[in-house]
Amino acid sequence: MNCIAAYDFGTSAVKAVLVNEKGTILAIREKSYPLLKPKPLYVEQDPKDFWEAVCEVTKGVLADAKTAPEAVKGISFSVQAVTLIPVDRDGQVLCHAISWLDGRAEAQAEKINTRCGGPVVRSQDYQARILWLKEEEPELYEKTAYFLECDGFLQYKCTGIMAVDRDHPGILKRHPAIQEYYDQTLADVDGEKLPPMVEACERYGVLDEKGAEELGLVPGIPVFGGMIDVPAAAAGCGCIRAGDAHIYLGSSGWLSAMIDRPYETSEGTYQLNSITPGLMIYGGCTNSCCMMQNWAIDCFYAREHEELGDGIFDWLAVEMERVPAGCDGLYAAPWLFGEQFPIADPRIRALFFNIEEKHTRAHFMRAVLESLCFSMRGQIDIYKKDTGLAVTEVGANGGGAQSAFWMQMMADVLQVPVHVPEAARHSGAVGAALAAAIGLGWCGLENIDDFVRTEHSYHPRKELAALYDQKYRRWKRLYECIRELSWEINKE
Repeated sequence: MNCIAAYDFGTSAVKAVLVNEKGTILAIREKSYPLLKPKPLYVEQDPKDFWEAVCEVTKGVLADAKTAPEAVKGISFSVQAVTLIPVDRDGQVLCHAISWLDGRAEAQAEKINTRCGGPVVRSQDYQARILWLKEEEPELYEKTAYFLECDGFLQYKCTGIMAVDRDHPGILKRHPAIQEYYDQTLADVDGEKLPPMVEACERYGVLDEKGAEELGLVPGIPVFGGMIDVPAAAAGCGCIRAGDAHIYLGSSGWLSAMIDRPYETSEGTYQLNSITPGLMIYGGCTNSCCMMQNWAIDCFYAREHEELGDGIFDWLAVEMERVPAGCDGLYAAPWLFGEQFPIADPRIRALFFNIEEKHTRAHFMRAVLESLCFSMRGQIDIYKKDTGLAVTEVGANGGGAQSAFWMQMMADVLQVPVHVPEAARHSGAVGAALAAAIGLGWCGLENIDDFVRTEHSYHPRKELAALYDQKYRRWKRLYECIRELSWEINKE
C-alpha cells in the first residue's frame, strides 16, 4: 500500500506517522529530545538530536506497519517554528539551535520596535534573535551561510539542498500589505543569510543517497515543502476555509483562525501563510500548555503517574470530576516559560492564587486545565478585537484534545462547540501528510473532509456560562496585579 512518511516535529519530541492515500494512519512512532537551559532566558536544543530522532522513528514506523521502504512515496515535515539553526556553506551546524522558547533577545527586539514605531517583534521572533547573534556573536554571524529553521535543516539532511533558487517559481511570496513590515524588521540582517521557502504542497527536492541510507528509505522520494506547526495542525484539523478556527494543545498551545486578508493586530499575534492559497492564519502562542499540565502531574501525582503511565490522564479525569467547576475559587496561570499570547511577557511566571485549606491536589490540577482554557478564551477575545470576526466553533487537536474531560471544559469556558478529529494527537503530522498528498495528486483541498474526519464533538453547557464568565474576568486581572513584582524578581 502506498503511503507518506510525515513528521510532527514538536518542542520535546518528534512523531512519525505513515499515512495512506485515504488519510488513515498505519503506524506511529515517537522519540523525545531534551531542552537545554544554559542561562536564564536561554533555551536551546542540539540539531543532531533532531536528525537522530527522525532516523530512529522512520525505521520504527516501517517496522511497525510491516511496510517496505519502496511503499513510501513522499516525505513531509510539520515543525516547531522560530527555532534558529546557523549553518555554514557546507551545512555544518555552528551552534545549538536557539529554541522558539528562548527569550535572550529582549534588547534587540526593543531596538527593532523603536525603529518601526511599535511592538512588531518580540524577543522570541527570529528577527530579534538574528540581530542578537550579529551583535553578541559576530564571528559566528559572519561564518553563518544560512539561518535555517527546523524544516530547512531537516530538508537539507534529506536532500543535500540547503535552499532553492530565489527565482524559483515556488518561492513563497509574502502578501504585499505586510512586505513593508518584513523590510523594516530585517533591516539590520543580511537578507542573503535567510533561505527562501517553497509552498507547502510543492516539492523541495528528492531524498538523496545519504539521506535515504540514514532514514532507511529509498533514494528519489519527493520531499515536500511542508509547514510549520500552526498551519499543519490547522490542516490536520480540517481548518482550511475562511473563518475556520482550531485550538492546538501540545507542549505549547494556540488558537488560530483562517483569514482572507491581513489585519493590524495586537502584540504577540502572527499572520502566517496557510495550506489554502489566498488564505492566512491569524493566531498567537501560549508558551506552556501540556508542559504546564505535565509539570502539575509530576508535582502532585508523581507516584500515580509512575504506576499508571499514560493511564494517568483517565484516572485524573475521575479525580477532577469531584472538584466543582470554578475549583472553589482557586486560580492558576500557566506561565512556566514566560508568555507570548494572550499576554506578551518573557519574564512573567506561573502561579496559583487564592489557596485555601479546602483545596486538594485535584483542585490544583483542575485549576491548571481551567487556566489553559482561559488562555484560549483570551486569544479568541483578541482575535475578535483585531478582526471584528467571531468564533462560533473550533476544532481541537494535539495531545490535550484526547481528554474528553478537558474538551468538555474547553467547550464550557469558550461557550462554543469543540470538534476533535480522529488521531487528534497526531493531526500535525496528518496536516503535513495532506500537503504531500496534494503534491502527489492523491487528493485536493476540496475533499479535505474525506482525509480529515471528526471523531467527537463537545457542546457547551449553558448553565456554566455565568460562572466561567466571572472567573475568566478575574483571571485576566492576575497579570496586571503581579507584573511589576514578577519583573523585579526575574530581572536577572
